[in-house]
Amino acid sequence: AMGWFDPTTPVSATLRHGFERFWFAARDGVEAQVGWIESELAECGDAPAFVFMNVGETHVPYHFKGAPWPEEDNPCVPFQAEDRAEDCRLRQTACAEFVDARLAGLLGRFKDATILICADHGDCWGEDGLWEHGFSHEMTLTVPLVLRYRGRPV
Repeated sequence: AMGWFDPTTPVSATLRHGFERFWFAARDGVEAQVGWIESELAECGDAPAFVFMNVGETHVPYHFKGAPWPEEDNPCVPFQAEDRAEDCRLRQTACAEFVDARLAGLLGRFKDATILICADHGDCWGEDGLWEHGFSHEMTLTVPLVLRYRGRPV
């Protein structure tokens, strides 16, 4: 989904509309994004802030800086014959844990705020012979969601 926010694409202007500050992280990773957001929040002082972040590590090919597998090895290739569902599961879990650890401090800053964390889609890992996403299926429509309203879990 990172490509949707690329400022060289026409759709990006629409997605960025209304944001006072914007940085296209491309593939810089969650650590760089958190660093940029922290510096922007420091400039805001006590003013209210709305922060939107698109994290790429948990998206196929499920990779993060320092991962013990090569980035170019995508275990979730559409139309593949080999069943790599377990690789997908292990890698996505490792990526989520990596991201969680890097977001903890930022989320702590908003401990009394409303926070929504979700994916833009789920993925198929071989269900009905399908891999990845980009089509309608129960697994691609199953989206993780965490919601905290004014500091309270929902």
